[in-house]
Amino acid sequence: MDSSAFELTLEQEFQMRLMEESAQNMSREQMIETLIQASRLLMVKDNVIRNMLKQCAL
Repeated sequence: MDSSAFELTLEQEFQMRLMEESAQNMSREQMIETLIQASRLLMVKDNVIRNMLKQCAL
């Protein structure tokens, strides 16, 4: 697999920087809620990818 697949694009790096700056102004409770939401979204994304692969006869 191409190692560049594991790297962020320039746009993603910019978005990550914005997220880092936003985190500086969050309370502990807001950070926990954001982490929980992000974890849920990653799980949903995994499910979408898994279902798409099942539907695609490889």
